[in-house]
Amino acid sequence: MSFQEYAESAVAKAHGGHMSRPVLIGIIAVVILCALSIAFFVTDAKGADIQIEKAQAEEGQQESDSGASEAPPQDIYVHVAGCVAAPGMYQLSSGARVAEAIQAAGGFSEEAASESVNLARTLQDGEQIVVAHAQAHAQDAQESESDGSAAQASGDGRININTASVTELTAISGIGPAKAQKIVAYREEHGGFKSVEDLCQVSGIGQKTLEAMRDEICVG
Repeated sequence: MSFQEYAESAVAKAHGGHMSRPVLIGIIAVVILCALSIAFFVTDAKGADIQIEKAQAEEGQQESDSGASEAPPQDIYVHVAGCVAAPGMYQLSSGARVAEAIQAAGGFSEEAASESVNLARTLQDGEQIVVAHAQAHAQDAQESESDGSAAQASGDGRININTASVTELTAISGIGPAKAQKIVAYREEHGGFKSVEDLCQVSGIGQKTLEAMRDEICVG
């Protein structure tokens, strides 16, 4: 029975029972309020269920997106050689550092020059880490110091054009990498420079260029 039919039935019974009009109006009002309350409760409950389902769906979508963006880290492979306990290729996690590669190879051997590698450096896939021998590393350091001394044999800061490397020659005014290579090639072919004026024999170096650098160079 619909609400309208129920209300009409109630009115008919009221008339049949000789119920007063004010009482009849009060009953109808109570019936209407009860019906509205029930309808509101049902609608509100459905709305709450919809909001809960929507929130759950959004939460599930966020978890799915988060899982898709957080890809598992890839491993890398590096070759550890030189003075370590167990040279070889090792598998490490992406972002690992040199110290971890050395540890994977059993650590430094007794003759290792630990300062020959940067333990804090981040590794790249496929690279090789070579740990130098302590004796060889010390010898290389001495030769480097010797080369620096030879380049400034005069003791006054001038560069010896007979012993300076290509890099050291580029510190001279007007000398770039190309001219530095020509200077080295000339001295190797002619057995060195006998005087600074011999630089004018090198292609690309004229008297004006020589005068600009004269106070910076020497022969020995």
